[in-house]
Amino acid sequence: VDHLVASWAGARGDLDLSPVEVISRLGRVRGHIDRAVEALVALHGITGPGFAVLVTLARLQEPGGVPQRRLMEELGLTSGTVSVRIDRLVADDLVERRADADDRRNARIILTARGRELFERIVPAHLDNERRLLAALSDREQAILADLLRKLLVEFEGSLPPPGAPLRLGLV
Repeated sequence: VDHLVASWAGARGDLDLSPVEVISRLGRVRGHIDRAVEALVALHGITGPGFAVLVTLARLQEPGGVPQRRLMEELGLTSGTVSVRIDRLVADDLVERRADADDRRNARIILTARGRELFERIVPAHLDNERRLLAALSDREQAILADLLRKLLVEFEGSLPPPGAPLRLGLV
């Protein structure tokens, strides 16, 4: 990125390239993270997107399973994409799709015993992998980076109250 910015500065010294320094680095860091996560979960016979579903199901742990619509919202994906991911996980006996007694147009998704075991096996290695990926930063630098990224995400996505807290609408 330094080379890219220097090259542009030589070609067009009139341009303020400071956004390129941040955005390009964020993109490159994300690529490294994605490759490292994919490599780790592949060792356990699952894809990164499949692992994201398992992690979300394990976190939500709703009685009777998580509504597929809720998974869609949590993962920020379309219903078709979530459906395809769930189909693959069902075929691998990692999740089960059940009818939703409250809404016949929706299904509930639950981890199977095999899915729970896989989740429990991968999570410690996944967290170690994430620590390794951030090892160049001190604990304080990681906290600062987390705060800065939170600030950017709130700008893009807005802010929601903690679960169970009332949603306040209006000017902020």
